[in-house]
Amino acid sequence: MLRPWTILILIAVSQAEDPSRLIMRAMAAYDARDYSKSAQLYEEAIKAGAAVPVAAYNGACCYGLLGKPDQAFTLLAKAIDSGWRDVEHLKKDADLESLHGDPRWKPMVRRCQEAMDNFLRSLKQPQLREQLLKRAAEDQRIRTSPQPNILEWHRIDADNTAFMKTVIENHGWPGNSMVGSDGALAAWLLVQHADSDVAFQKKCLELLIQAVEKKEALPEHMAYLTDRVLVWEGKPQRYGTQFHMVNGELVPQPIEDEANVDARRKQVGLPSLAEYARQMREMQKP
Repeated sequence: MLRPWTILILIAVSQAEDPSRLIMRAMAAYDARDYSKSAQLYEEAIKAGAAVPVAAYNGACCYGLLGKPDQAFTLLAKAIDSGWRDVEHLKKDADLESLHGDPRWKPMVRRCQEAMDNFLRSLKQPQLREQLLKRAAEDQRIRTSPQPNILEWHRIDADNTAFMKTVIENHGWPGNSMVGSDGALAAWLLVQHADSDVAFQKKCLELLIQAVEKKEALPEHMAYLTDRVLVWEGKPQRYGTQFHMVNGELVPQPIEDEANVDARRKQVGLPSLAEYARQMREMQKP
């Protein structure tokens, strides 16, 4: 089972309301060990337009746990064909152990390895991608910990900010062709959390805007970082991506021209503000 970063769920499957709800329900069913229901929901999410690689992979994990190899291999093939490449995760995922003795397992692993090798050869900086992914995983580990160590949290953010400054100085913005879409996502995530240095975030925002124009980064990332900078400067945000707690409820920070925020959100590929708020509150519940 792969647990995508929280923000990745909101971005990757936010183009329609139904897929995001199905993904969340599938994850909840998995946590409740109702693997049959989870698998069904992942398949429904794929049909509804959810990001196929992760949904297909997680659906395969459910079928692996259910002892249904045919369905598991069908979804694994779909995941790899649509971009799933994490062969190391595939090999050690306990959810798929029931498939290891099947004659289709080793060919599937080779297929995934070939996909990863081809992908890495296409990148300008594959080693930088690996560094970014490791740092993003640490970023998410401390943020999703039930009882995070605040000092460690600050240390990780400070270290990641220093690292990203070196990356930007040496390479410019790490876009899709340099580190892959997952590496670019990781780079954006680290900069998004570089809140101790808003001047650096502003510099990165300028580079990110240019990267979006060149199709090297996602417009959603630009929207999130734009709002992050504006909020830290004490200004109204433009896209309504930044929330805070008010009387125990998550609500958006002040928004510039709020009447037209949904039009701006649509331009960068984000769902309506109401749908996004619902997603945020759903995420908050666990």
